[in-house]
Amino acid sequence: MPHRETLHNMRHCGFVRSSKAEGSVTAIYHLNVQIIGRSSGRSAVGSAAYRAAEKLKAVGAAAYRSGQDLGGEGDEGNEITHDYTRKKGVVYKEIILPDNAPPEFADRQTLWNAVEAKERRRDARLAREIEVALQIEFDLEEQKTLLREYIKENFVDKGMIVDFAVHNKGDGNPHAHLMLTTRHVTPDGFGGKNRDWDEDTELLKWRKNWAVINNRKFEEKGLDARIDHRTLKAQGIDREPTIHLGHEASALEKKGIRTERGDINREIQRRNEARAQKEHKQELTEPATNEKTVIEKPTTEKTAQTLNELRIDYITLEKNLSELITQRNEIREELPRLKFRAENMEEHARNIDVLQGRIAELQENRQNLNFLQWTKKQETDEAIEHAKQEARRAEIFFKNRFNVDPDQTPTEIKRIQKIIREKQTDLTTKNAAILDIMNTQDKILLEYHTQKLLAQTHYDKDQLNTLLQQINTPPETIRDRLLQERIDRRLNIIPDESFQKVIERLPQNQAQTLIDERKRAQEKELKELEKLREQTKAHDLTRSR
Repeated sequence: MPHRETLHNMRHCGFVRSSKAEGSVTAIYHLNVQIIGRSSGRSAVGSAAYRAAEKLKAVGAAAYRSGQDLGGEGDEGNEITHDYTRKKGVVYKEIILPDNAPPEFADRQTLWNAVEAKERRRDARLAREIEVALQIEFDLEEQKTLLREYIKENFVDKGMIVDFAVHNKGDGNPHAHLMLTTRHVTPDGFGGKNRDWDEDTELLKWRKNWAVINNRKFEEKGLDARIDHRTLKAQGIDREPTIHLGHEASALEKKGIRTERGDINREIQRRNEARAQKEHKQELTEPATNEKTVIEKPTTEKTAQTLNELRIDYITLEKNLSELITQRNEIREELPRLKFRAENMEEHARNIDVLQGRIAELQENRQNLNFLQWTKKQETDEAIEHAKQEARRAEIFFKNRFNVDPDQTPTEIKRIQKIIREKQTDLTTKNAAILDIMNTQDKILLEYHTQKLLAQTHYDKDQLNTLLQQINTPPETIRDRLLQERIDRRLNIIPDESFQKVIERLPQNQAQTLIDERKRAQEKELKELEKLREQTKAHDLTRSR
């Protein structure tokens, strides 16, 4: 079982490939859990304002937890305003309360100020945030319905308040931010911390349940796409892994300075790419025509050779397809991380700006105090020092997390956006290549089924199978054996849909022969099935006596 901090920072992406070209996978799994805490200089009010694109005030003790009136009437002089109303892409937001929560907590500013006021420690954990990728196959109303169901079953029914926002900038990356409270809630407000919500088993359930609820929706809509909460290794996707760069090497690589660890990863990536290109795509030169041509009767040996060549072509394409899907999966796995990184970087940088603005405001208030207001000056000096400590913690957290200085945020975001554009272009290319391979496989499958069916009308099926076994090359590895077994099932089991396609491309006399043959085979199967039922019935009757 991984350590809890590891789980908080795990990101999983997965998908299941459809067998149909039109159902090629667009679904993606991304779920990230993190803590919003004061140790990073963050505010629950500020975080909620950013996610909802609103203007919220952190008031009184919720601003700096000093409980001091530093100016103006009441707590107005101790307010921090988090204004993110210019933020684009927030298409929906909602707060869901448990039945026993105070109704005033449905107001975002009231809720998160109450959270801030309850927490006294300077390193307090204020909220838990879950980021999830939303499926582009679902419209906004369907996404909202899924989120509400997921939130209610996994969080609200257990006593958490959830403030969620749906973000969609139209860049193909719709996602949602879920901010969860960490304390028991009562009609009178917040009680004690619930440590059960920190357990590793809970986090793993949340990840699995998000995949389950989305896959249920895919099935309901008749879509072949699926998502998988497991790691790529657990899904059986095999590739040579890169090594962990570490903080120092990562920082140097980001600045364009090559490192030994970076060179190792580049060599691993080169080997992975070389393996993907090892087997070139086999093209079929089948003319596009609607004319039906008579397929001449071949010899048994010729048919066996043709079927074997088609089988080899299909297996080769399947391997190429698997490599392409793995590469596409890597890009799909990385794109959400890059987009979330840019968004989180922007949020943290703005948080630092808010803190710096607070310091400037307090310093200006300090200058306006006259020489008789010694107590007020002392309180203001303490607040200034406290604000500076908050800002320092926020800057240190920013540097450790993003490996850049806060003032480099615009440049770093532009760099990330450039990488995203390049990867999206690469993704488009790979999608086209995948579709091309799948179309070619469909052609091979049709030709294989055609030759297989015609062979049944020309000569003994057992003789053909014997020849095929003799010329088939045995697999070298267990993985190849499993692949070939799966491909053989796909090639040799001819469903009604494939049978109809074969019939449509044959002249009438050959088509009718195959129809009659299939009808006789089905009647034989029905008789054998009925015979088996009678035997079973007789056996059961004998046992009952």
